[in-house]
Amino acid sequence: MTKVVRAALVCLMGMIGANTATASTAKCVNCDDTQMYNMARTLGASSAAHIVWDPATGNIKRYLNYCGSAPNSADPGTKAGGMKTICNLQTEELPVDGDLATVATAMSEVWRQTNGTFKGDFTSNIGGITYNSYYPGKPTAHDFQIDSALRGNIQDLVNTPEIFSTPGTGASSTLGHALAAIAAHVDAYLAMKQGVYLTIDVEFHDGSKVSFLLTLGQIPQYVPGSARDSTGHALPDPAGEGISYSGRWYFGPGDDHNMAEFIEYMRSLGITITSGSGQGEGQVNCVWTPSNNTTTCFIPR
Repeated sequence: MTKVVRAALVCLMGMIGANTATASTAKCVNCDDTQMYNMARTLGASSAAHIVWDPATGNIKRYLNYCGSAPNSADPGTKAGGMKTICNLQTEELPVDGDLATVATAMSEVWRQTNGTFKGDFTSNIGGITYNSYYPGKPTAHDFQIDSALRGNIQDLVNTPEIFSTPGTGASSTLGHALAAIAAHVDAYLAMKQGVYLTIDVEFHDGSKVSFLLTLGQIPQYVPGSARDSTGHALPDPAGEGISYSGRWYFGPGDDHNMAEFIEYMRSLGITITSGSGQGEGQVNCVWTPSNNTTTCFIPR
């Protein structure tokens, strides 16, 4: 799998005045070509090209602003005596490369589907992916919690375009296609200086889930406490203390498999499993004892 370049995002810069030495990126919503040109001129002279883009349409343009008739000059120059001369601002439209145009179109789709916030939730079903260490079976959220190699593999997957087009997710999601296009052209994305912030629910073949926070272009972060089994039960986080393992879990008719997997998961965390009195059918009660910092889970006799 091709890894996404791990680079820090640059936040959207505000429009700045003339005589700047750095390039800016500005959004111009529902703007025509003349409005985009005028927007570019407000960004002032620069030795690098400014970007003006319309998130509503995906239209994107690059402009070079310079003083007088000397391209790449951001300095208005000086008169005798050291006084600055007035910058006779010139604006030249430059070509837009294919990667930047692709990302602009994709960012426009994200803008529409997130109501202009560039923030959203995305579910990726990885049930169609085979992991050799679990062959012929497939991993679940229980395995994710206790298998550091699997956690690393899934974190790497979340950090690639493939997370938005995994076999179980389906190919009909326009948002998924847009996000995959952005993740595949991270350098062009960074040039637009607009972050995309996502919560990704990674769904396993059995319906269990874990969540990651992902700012495109940065390393994804697992959300502690987000693991759920296929029935929606919270799975205690191995990074937690003993008290975090306490609770009451109920598994209804037909959930015998989930109950058995939960009990084995708790046992793998070092929790004592024992039969208890007063336990209802399908109920698992886990109790933390502060005096010795131990947790015991009671299951039906």
